[in-house]
Amino acid sequence: MARKIFGEASLKVGARKVRLRLDIGTMMDLEDHFGMGLVPFLSGRFPEFRLKDMAVLYLAMTKGDFSDAEACRKAAETIVKTGLAEVATAISNCLEQTLNPDVTAESTESAKPGK
Repeated sequence: MARKIFGEASLKVGARKVRLRLDIGTMMDLEDHFGMGLVPFLSGRFPEFRLKDMAVLYLAMTKGDFSDAEACRKAAETIVKTGLAEVATAISNCLEQTLNPDVTAESTESAKPGK
């Protein structure tokens, strides 16, 4: 059986905890949406920090409709209310676990007491 590739992170949004999850299918949808590969997007365009881009990633990771402008606007409001740093950290953790799961697992394993 093929190994499922996805990363997860959690984020407290208001009184609830939201799970961010990115799988390979959603990554492909994001590449179509951005018109470029996800890694070139993350290294080139994303560092320019566009709130809409962060909203698109947040919606993709929460199974929202990132092609809907109104959904993006509401997601951007949620991001600002929750805190840009907190959301950016959760998105980054999710991306790291998705794109580089072995390194993430190794660093988590080495951080355990007694290792």
